Amino acid sequence: MLRKQGVFAIVGLILLFAVVHLTVRPEQHDPRTTGTVMLGGIAFLLMTSSIILSTRLEIFEDWFGGLDRMYQVHRVAGVFAALTALVHFFAVPKELPAGVDPVANAIFPSGPLGMLGLIFLVIGLFVALNRKIRYSRWRPTHKIMGLVYFLIIGHFMTAPAIFFERFSTSGIILILAAVVGVLALLYSVFGMNKRTALPFTIEAVNALERATEIVLKPVDKMLEFKPGQFAFVEIEGKGWSEPHPFTISSAPGEGNLRFTMKVLGDWTRKVREELKPGGKVQVRGPYGRFDATHAGRKQIWLAGGIGLTPFLSKLRAMQKGDDRQIHLVYAVREAQDAIFLDELKDRAAELGNVTLVPLFSGEGNFARVDMMKVKLPDPLDTYDYFMCGPKPMIDGITADLKKEGVGRHKIHTEAFEFR
Repeated sequence: MLRKQGVFAIVGLILLFAVVHLTVRPEQHDPRTTGTVMLGGIAFLLMTSSIILSTRLEIFEDWFGGLDRMYQVHRVAGVFAALTALVHFFAVPKELPAGVDPVANAIFPSGPLGMLGLIFLVIGLFVALNRKIRYSRWRPTHKIMGLVYFLIIGHFMTAPAIFFERFSTSGIILILAAVVGVLALLYSVFGMNKRTALPFTIEAVNALERATEIVLKPVDKMLEFKPGQFAFVEIEGKGWSEPHPFTISSAPGEGNLRFTMKVLGDWTRKVREELKPGGKVQVRGPYGRFDATHAGRKQIWLAGGIGLTPFLSKLRAMQKGDDRQIHLVYAVREAQDAIFLDELKDRAAELGNVTLVPLFSGEGNFARVDMMKVKLPDPLDTYDYFMCGPKPMIDGITADLKKEGVGRHKIHTEAFEFR
């Protein structure tokens, strides 16, 4: 669930800038200039917020409710930055006011820098929102946003004082934002991976039904994580360039780290067919706030397909005597697709507080809220819901739960999308 502290921080920063800009504005500004320059500043602050979120710092996970939510806000902020920048570009006056010395207020290179920045920003936005572009091609293209950021800084820092007074109160806010944004960008590019990466070797590659489990042995330090968290996995070697996020399916305290991934595309297919024991892997993390330990005593865990992995880690870590009442609903197409089903049955019987409910859609059994109303012993709004699986399924069940009066704060989902 998205936490609002981070969103409020971004909105508060923008409101602060807007209020200062409107109340302490240059005397020579007409309303059009004041408004359009303000839009340009807002676009820059949104870009800065988006870059800061890309650092993956833990404090921001707490503010937003996990890295998955941070990336959602990162994407939305980028879209609004581009739209606001477009309005700024087309609405801002293109000529200096009458009586202003054109030599003293020469716009070069502000204009060309702004034009280039806007072009690349729009291209980057198109690439980011185009789901048909493969991740391996999208990721390096998305890095062009760093260049766009520097172009925009150059644009407003070289703008004529008649449009932007650098050392006005609002100008100082933008300069401070630029300093923080550049530091965040440099950290994301050069420092983040070194700080968070841990080396592992591949212990085993286990082919499951339509999924693959990789078992990793730590070279030195073991990754510390909580059940339900995920990490970025980067396999060293030719053809394995980009890291991919996967939920950790092992429990904390195990000697090895396990990831279970569904075969969905070229990269996961290559993992299944080509990955061999002994290879080297870098793991970065952990991330995520998909934590059920602080929720109510009565919980519904709904897993759709490979969405089982965070719950698998939770079950493997759970100890006897846990006082929660948990219904684990495991929805797959066919019985043969239900990976680790025997282990789930054994753990449920061993723990005693977990009721396992396998649902096979091929047999006409679907995860539906109307069926929950009939099968669950207590009213729907007395449970906390933790759901991970295909987005259409999760969105549909979430909407139906809200119609039944289940509060938004009781519905927890993993938004596993990073572009």
